Amino acid sequence: MGVKLRENGKESGVRSLFLDITTNGKRYKEYLGLTLEPPKSTEIRQKNKQTKLLAESIRAKRELELQAQDYEFTPAFKKGVDFVAYFEKFVADYPHKDLRIVKYSKIWFVKYLESQNITTLKPKQLDERICKGYLEFMQKGLNGETPYNYFSKFKRVVSQARKDKLLFENPTEGIRVARDEGLKKEILSYKEIEQLAGAECANREVKRAFLFSLFSGLRWCDVSVLTYKNIDFANNVLTFSQSKTKHSSKNAIVRMAISPMLLKLIGEQKEQQDIIFNLPTHTGALKILKQWVARSGIKKNITWHCARHSFAVNLLGEVKADVKTVASLLGHSGLKHVEVYTRAVDEKKMQAVNGLPEVEF
Repeated sequence: MGVKLRENGKESGVRSLFLDITTNGKRYKEYLGLTLEPPKSTEIRQKNKQTKLLAESIRAKRELELQAQDYEFTPAFKKGVDFVAYFEKFVADYPHKDLRIVKYSKIWFVKYLESQNITTLKPKQLDERICKGYLEFMQKGLNGETPYNYFSKFKRVVSQARKDKLLFENPTEGIRVARDEGLKKEILSYKEIEQLAGAECANREVKRAFLFSLFSGLRWCDVSVLTYKNIDFANNVLTFSQSKTKHSSKNAIVRMAISPMLLKLIGEQKEQQDIIFNLPTHTGALKILKQWVARSGIKKNITWHCARHSFAVNLLGEVKADVKTVASLLGHSGLKHVEVYTRAVDEKKMQAVNGLPEVEF
């Protein structure tokens, strides 16, 4: 194994610097993007000297990295990296659609460190105790599958840090997270939806859009970008591509019949490119939603996603729709996710039965 600094000459006299690397019986080049100019003046010669010093520094670091791979140790210049800064860079460079989950995984990790009065965290300090503490911290402060989702992303960050030789071992390997597949979101019954619809809302567009989600199951990310192009008024059909599963599910395209209630919420046909619901930001809409729910007298913690859950549970429990139909309307390729809603319906049945009065006999 070896790393040598070499030069490539050009006709112009400019020389490119590159690393000649031999490892595991293979030889390859890594160009550094550094060049040496023809030494026509003292100034250029001094510049070339500084460039070669920089290139030599890079060569030495690269050699250390390769030795670390061979002998399982973390180079000194990586030991000083702050793990939170590394996590932040991982978030900044993350290219996938679930960026929001990764981002909040980092936010909750920082919250946990602050609760422990930890201001900086070197890679060698990240041990199983801290990782378990972070998980337990989330399990106390978050509901449903959220701790599982955030910790899964955290494990990916730690795994990448291990590959980058910041860590000698992966402290999350022995930690198993039980996935809570129960439905933790609040559900609005049809009676409560009627109660909500009758209450005054500070923003008419938020009211229309949330009621639309309650009667269609659309997520915020889909209802907020819905245009009249998605509506086939001649056949009363809604067609849209789910933002969340656009690149990962064969059921990303959803087609559903538009009920008279949905048509009423959509209103008159306009230009195809026009947005149906002129909504504020997600944060702004949630604030208005919570005020609206409070004004209606409903004592539940309602978020936008509750509309999707309510749609599914009401179809199964009130309309008596079959599971396959509900899965199709929600855009799920299988029945696994809908089973959560059937359990919620069963729980409501149990509550109803338990609510019957007892009699003496």
